[in-house]
Amino acid sequence: MAGINRIFITNPIKGRGAWRFTDSRLCYPEANRVYREIFNKIKSPLDDGDTETRCTKEEFEAGYDYELGIDVILKFVGGQSATLQEKFLFTTFNTVTIEYYQDWQQQIPGDWFNMKCQYYFVGYDEKKRGKFDDWRLLDWARVMLATNQDRIGWEERKNQEDGARASFRYVKFSDLPDDVIVAKPESIQSTIHWPTFPPPDDHPTWPREQYEEWIKRKAGTPEQLKRYTLAVDWYNTHP
Repeated sequence: MAGINRIFITNPIKGRGAWRFTDSRLCYPEANRVYREIFNKIKSPLDDGDTETRCTKEEFEAGYDYELGIDVILKFVGGQSATLQEKFLFTTFNTVTIEYYQDWQQQIPGDWFNMKCQYYFVGYDEKKRGKFDDWRLLDWARVMLATNQDRIGWEERKNQEDGARASFRYVKFSDLPDDVIVAKPESIQSTIHWPTFPPPDDHPTWPREQYEEWIKRKAGTPEQLKRYTLAVDWYNTHP
């Protein structure tokens, strides 16, 4: 089994909200890259290889409990596996969003009540370019525990697009307790190294645009933000 195995439903996607699934597929390569960086950083690396289990909706429902909310199966180098649900969003809300009711009029339970994944990933791709502007990977068991301890202030809203009847619970990234967050962008950023040997090797680790984005979002500690500014200054003097 590959380190990242994504469950891919082959049925044509129809109806209201189908565009979300089509747009989400653009994010798959970036999501896989981020997952590998996260687990390498926390010294729990994934096995090599990215694969898809391609199946029809009927095959999926027969082979998996489709109500459990599992999109990806991760396999670690140590041999163990874990399950993950992912949500890719194309706004600037920067919230963790969970389906509460599939149909709020009929009170049909959504992922909030059924989801049994171990990890939950939310990534924002505002311009639909297959690259995340911000994201969080959460330990879902800890999220449930913190929720029942009243440490997460979830809010609720009904779906505002497509005429769908789903409702959602959401909370801002900034309001999440630290202990439920496995990783966020600044968790996997490499520090800037300034070697003693001359250019062109003496340069920041990340592209200029990434540092500018972190500065814009004030993502990081004051010391990190200072390093980001130094990196942008380096790019200004090395066109």
